[in-house]
Amino acid sequence: MNRVKGDIGDVSGVPLFTHTENTNGIVYFDVGFPCDVLSAADFPLLPLFTDSVTDCGWKGMDWAHVAEECAIQLGHCSVTLLDVAVPNTERSRKIRENYPWCGRSWCVFRISMLEEKIEDALSILRHYLNDVDFSDTKRLSDILKETKNYFDSSIIPDGHMFVTSRVLRSSSRNAAIDEVWSGLSQFFTLKRLSQRATEENAADFRRMFDEMKKGGAFLHVTAEKSGMERIKSLLPDFVADCGLSYPGKRNLVKDEELYALTEIPGEGDENPLVEVFTTSSQVGYAAECIEASLYGTKKSISEEVCAHWLSNALLWERIRTIGGAYGAFCDVESFAARFSLTTYRDPTPFASCDVFEECLKDACGIDFGEDEVEKAIMGCYSHYIQPQTPKSRGSVGLTRILYGINDEDREEKVLRLLSMKPSDMKEAFNRLVSTMGNEARKRVVLCGKNVPESNLTRKIIAMPL
Repeated sequence: MNRVKGDIGDVSGVPLFTHTENTNGIVYFDVGFPCDVLSAADFPLLPLFTDSVTDCGWKGMDWAHVAEECAIQLGHCSVTLLDVAVPNTERSRKIRENYPWCGRSWCVFRISMLEEKIEDALSILRHYLNDVDFSDTKRLSDILKETKNYFDSSIIPDGHMFVTSRVLRSSSRNAAIDEVWSGLSQFFTLKRLSQRATEENAADFRRMFDEMKKGGAFLHVTAEKSGMERIKSLLPDFVADCGLSYPGKRNLVKDEELYALTEIPGEGDENPLVEVFTTSSQVGYAAECIEASLYGTKKSISEEVCAHWLSNALLWERIRTIGGAYGAFCDVESFAARFSLTTYRDPTPFASCDVFEECLKDACGIDFGEDEVEKAIMGCYSHYIQPQTPKSRGSVGLTRILYGINDEDREEKVLRLLSMKPSDMKEAFNRLVSTMGNEARKRVVLCGKNVPESNLTRKIIAMPL
């Protein structure tokens, strides 16, 4: 099992997470600001904010010159959004009680640099944190157009990701935020933002950035020993210059407010079993989710093995080989207690939803042998032993710190996985089928404009692509 050793300290009161890795002279540095200090209405704006904040220039320097300077001094510069859920285990809950950075939403500035460029790189990051004022409205307008065009053009090629995000949106707070930031809800947000004055977007971004910076920060470094020592010596001045502080309390947006942000008007039932999104595409995508078990339980491990087996057996045979789809797979979202099934480039997405449930029911009648279960276990176990680059190890280490994931919990999970028996797999399939009738069951279909008749409750939403 891959373990990542890291340290938790502080710089002038600001949390500092460090991972010493053999990075071959490269230093990776992150600064995270809490975006859960914002109101619910600001959450849909955050993806465009992250696209804009490092690409619209500083006070006194336009975006082209800034891009040139960054290309000289930095390996890369980006801003990402992280929404974090703490696992439902006793150890993780205790970690969350002790550390205020666990289980929160973050806007993370990320840069990489050579060791000899640390001072210059930190100077650039200072400008990003102190001098971006979003005053270049022409550039902001261009960024919005680019972002919208890219998003629009990704919907049909990446439809499987959109229907999966959509079908899980009401399963948890974190799933709702994921849908708001990167799902079909964001498509309609970008459309709305493109129809209002750019000055309004700029004013919102300035206010949001100020609020996030006032909410505190964390620092994270992945580097070799020499690079670690060098950047640590410079961080006190960096923290002081940027006015960074210890993370404060979040603005606890109600779950209902986040779920409301994912609602999209359409024709039909208000609380349907099936949501249908129509486009001009000749292929479709289908997703369905049903209730599953929570992370950290033996049942959730069994369901992960079931998902692996189902993806490579019945779904492959009936949806890909017989049904003609390019792919079909399922997954377990154990933090949200959901089991999801998805198709890729599917000529008959509505029929595939029925096939999903047929496959689950038929799996209940299979007497799994030791050899078959062992292969499914090994397929799952391989995810725990994959080699990682030094950069990836640092990123994974940061993720585990923010999630409050404990290595003892991970080890227990692996041991449970390796001790699974055929009877556990059969019980898991029976348990999944038994949940099909409850309210957690949802379907989402992205397809062409010819929608077949159905006796299921549904809402039809036309995508204005």
